[in-house]
Amino acid sequence: MKIKFSKQPNSDIISALRQTMEGRALGQLVSIGEEDGHLVVKISKLGTSTLQFNRSEQGSDAIFTLTVEKIAFAHKAFKDEVKSKFVQVVEKSGGTVLES
Repeated sequence: MKIKFSKQPNSDIISALRQTMEGRALGQLVSIGEEDGHLVVKISKLGTSTLQFNRSEQGSDAIFTLTVEKIAFAHKAFKDEVKSKFVQVVEKSGGTVLES
């Protein structure tokens, strides 16, 4: 999965993603943060799944590429549904999904 945002600090992108999730059921299960310069998405319910995105820059865009995907056993059946909802959050936050 690759996602694109206009070039801005990771903290601004994370803030936009968090704000979009506020008040949604997904917001209760998902945390988004930064670890060692990577965008990290954690899903916590009956285990923890982690998605880690590495950042690169192309022109005026920040590109985040999914490089680490650790899916908890209990989440495997819902993997596609969660990714689909995350795509919606990215798009509502001003990002674009380049490949899913």
